Amino acid sequence: MSASYPEFKGKRVLITGGTQGIGKAIANRLGRQGAILHLNYTHSDGPAKETLAELRAQGATVELHKADIGQAHAVEAMLDRIHESGPLDLLVCNAAYQVKNKGIFETDLATMHQTLGVNLFGNFLLVQKVAREMVAKHRPGRMVVSSSGQGSLVFKGTLAYAVSKAALNHFMRIAALELIEHDIRLNAVEIGWTHTPGERRWFSEEEQTKLSRTIPIGRAAQADEIAAIFEFLLSEQASYVVGSLYGADGGFTLRPNPET
Repeated sequence: MSASYPEFKGKRVLITGGTQGIGKAIANRLGRQGAILHLNYTHSDGPAKETLAELRAQGATVELHKADIGQAHAVEAMLDRIHESGPLDLLVCNAAYQVKNKGIFETDLATMHQTLGVNLFGNFLLVQKVAREMVAKHRPGRMVVSSSGQGSLVFKGTLAYAVSKAALNHFMRIAALELIEHDIRLNAVEIGWTHTPGERRWFSEEEQTKLSRTIPIGRAAQADEIAAIFEFLLSEQASYVVGSLYGADGGFTLRPNPET
């Protein structure tokens, strides 16, 4: 059963990558609490329209915004449209880009640019522009960024993604220190292995089962379990949490070597 957060009723939230996986689970939770949902997605029109229909059938107020977070002009245009009806109250930076199994020799500059473009520069622009509007309208704000244990752990074949998440973590801390002066509370969640459509594209069911056994808790997360943490951090129950990197990985960072 979801916790009750009445403060979300009527609050305007943008969730990037908000129509599938963890983003959709966050939208479901906030929509049930009465938040006004602005859901961003990049490519998949079919799943986006399905999510829109599902949420509206549940009584949620929802708008879709198709935009590539890695393109500055697309981010700015999307936020300009959203801000026409006022500042946001909540921001979830969930969209991410990753190329698997590319190490130092396989990674080219284009991959680095694209990965950093979404995971770091896109999130920087979102946080900055949304915060500016909040400050201009004297509106307090709550923001949460999706990160990963790969921002601090080291694995082969993860160069671009890991570097982008490490940079994102440090950006979050610096931004959180400055934004709290304006009553804008920013945090991040280090998300572990989670059953999502994105992961199913990369790994077979057998591979996912095998990888799940490397997690101390013995399984991957469900998207709603991760969404619950975002919901908490956006709520006033987390009023004293600022610049925190919340771990939600089933204990993986306690034992990152699958052989131990």
